[in-house]
Amino acid sequence: MNEKEFNNTFRFSLTQEDVLLCEKIFNADSFNPFTRYSINIRDVLPRIITKLQKTLSKYSYDVIADVGRIDTTNDDSDVMIYDLSEYHQEIIKQYNPQPIIQQIEDKTIRGVECKIGLYINDKPIVERLFYVDGFNPIARWSIELVETVVEITDSIYEKIKKNDVKNMWDDYDLINYRGLSISQIRELSVFEREVMLKKLRN
Repeated sequence: MNEKEFNNTFRFSLTQEDVLLCEKIFNADSFNPFTRYSINIRDVLPRIITKLQKTLSKYSYDVIADVGRIDTTNDDSDVMIYDLSEYHQEIIKQYNPQPIIQQIEDKTIRGVECKIGLYINDKPIVERLFYVDGFNPIARWSIELVETVVEITDSIYEKIKKNDVKNMWDDYDLINYRGLSISQIRELSVFEREVMLKKLRN
């Protein structure tokens, strides 16, 4: 399904400077408004980055042979992939990003700079730079990279869904124990909501 067919979309992207390595788009309308506009995945970012560093620095890969979009999860999501024609074989020779070395206090950071981002309707939820030591340029066209991004975004989706269920139960409590309507609940700020729920449970 095309992104334009959704009213609200989440987009997870992996880039290396101005090169889009992989991207997955999924439907944000599956979740309640409060959930989709209060996403927090900072606690899982270190694990996501470690997984991507391992994938981007493998010695060898299976490469994608066809250009276009492929739906790998049967959930109306799109994964961007790229072809590996003879023309792109030549590009591979030219695409060879150079690692950098940075000294931050007593820590040395080395590798090719990459960035991940999670967005809703092109507005950033979170963005992070990270570095890949031993970056393999062939990863850009690999099946392994697509599979890793799908695995990451599936785990993000499950995290959002779990939070959405919690928020729905919180809405239930606010309706049944505080007498609020759903429109009143939607007008609450995050702080007001948390204070009200805390008072209910004390």
